Amino acid sequence: MQIKRLRERIEFAVNQLRQALSEQKETINHSLIYIRRACDESIENSIQKQIERLQSQTNNKLKIILQLVQQNAENIKKKINAKQMTENSQTSQKAQKPTQKLTYVQKAAQVTSANANTNTNANANANAGEWNLIIKKPSPKSQEISYRERRLIVTSKNENWTLQAMKMRNAVNNALKKTKSDIIVATVAKTQRDNNIALTISEKYIAEALLKQRNIWEHIFEVKSIKKDEKWYKIVIHSLKIDIFNMKIEMKYLRIELEKYNPELKLIINSIWLSKGENRSRKNHASTILTFKIEVKAQKHLKKRVLAARSTYQTVEYRDYRPSDQCQRCQTFEHLQNKCNKSSRCLFCERNHLTWKHKCQLSTCEDKQSCNHTISRCCNCQNAHFANSAMCETYQAAQSISSQKDHLVTEL
Repeated sequence: MQIKRLRERIEFAVNQLRQALSEQKETINHSLIYIRRACDESIENSIQKQIERLQSQTNNKLKIILQLVQQNAENIKKKINAKQMTENSQTSQKAQKPTQKLTYVQKAAQVTSANANTNTNANANANAGEWNLIIKKPSPKSQEISYRERRLIVTSKNENWTLQAMKMRNAVNNALKKTKSDIIVATVAKTQRDNNIALTISEKYIAEALLKQRNIWEHIFEVKSIKKDEKWYKIVIHSLKIDIFNMKIEMKYLRIELEKYNPELKLIINSIWLSKGENRSRKNHASTILTFKIEVKAQKHLKKRVLAARSTYQTVEYRDYRPSDQCQRCQTFEHLQNKCNKSSRCLFCERNHLTWKHKCQLSTCEDKQSCNHTISRCCNCQNAHFANSAMCETYQAAQSISSQKDHLVTEL
C-alpha cells in the first residue's frame, strides 16, 4: 500500500513538473516572438530613415541640376532671339534704298554756306557786344600702365614643367619678331601661390596686346588657359556643411545656390575650400572662399549673412596669412616680410638691424650668426630667448589662435 501511494505521489509530481515545463516553454516562445517583432520593427525603421535621407539628398541634387538645365535653356533662347534681331535689322537695312552720293561740287557748296552762316552769326554777336570765350582743351596726359596690366598668367597642361626663364622668354620674343610685332616680353617667372607662368611685357603695351597674338607663342608653354592678372576681392564663409558640397562639381552647385538665393551676389569663380581634403575628411564643417571682381560688392556682403543650403552663414574678411605667421623683418606676428612697414629687429638680440646682419661683438669670434657670446633677448616679450623660441609667451599665444581659426588658403 505504501509503495502504491509513493508511486502515485511520484507520478503526480512528474505530471506537475511536465505541466510547469510546458508552461515555461510557451512563455519562452511568446517572449521570443515579441523580441523578433521588436527587432524587425527597429530594423525597418532604421532602413526607412536611411531611404528617406537618401531620397531627400537625391531630390536636392536633382533640383539643382534642373535649375542648371533651365538656366542654360534660357541663355540659349536669348542668344537665338538676339541673332534673329540682328538678322532682321540687317535685312531691313539692305531693303532700304541707298542714299544718293553728293558730288564734290555739292559738298563744296555746303561747306561754303556753313562758313558763311558762322561768319554772319559771329559778326552779329560782335555788333551786339557779345563775345564768345573759346577755351582750349588741355591735351590728355598719357596714363602710366601699371605692372598688373602688363602681366598674363598662363596655366600649362604639363603639371611637372620646369622653369627656363631665359629660354622661354627668347622663344616668345623670336616668335613675335617673325610676325614683325613690336611687343617684347621682359620676364618669364613662376607664380608663388600656384604652379603657373607669369609673362610680363615691356611698359609700352598692355597684356591685352600679347593675348591677341596667343596663337603665335602659346605652343611654347603647352597652354591650358590664359588670363589677365586681375586683382580679386575675397571673403570667407565658416561652418559650411562638408557632406553637401565636398566635390569640385558640387562647389559649382554651391555657386549657383549662392547666386540664386542672394540676388546681389555674383561670383567670378566657383567657391574654394580653405582646408585640404585630408583635413576635411575628419570634420563635418569647413570654411570656403567667395571671390568677387569688385571690392564694393565684397564689402557689401561682409555686413550681412549669406543664404545657402537652407541655412544662413556669417561672412568674415579674408586674410592670406595665419596669426602664427612671423615676419622675418620686425619679428612680430600676423603678417609677412613682403608686407611689413615696421623697422627691422634682430631675431637673436632684438637690436634694430636685420637678422642676417647680426655679428658677434667680440673681434676674435669668427661666427657670423648667433654664437655662445650672444645675449639672447626677445623683442616681443623682452625675455632671454630668441624671438622664434617656443618658450615665448607671444609665440605660444599666436600658435593657439592659429589652431582655433583657419585663415590660410592652401588650395588656390
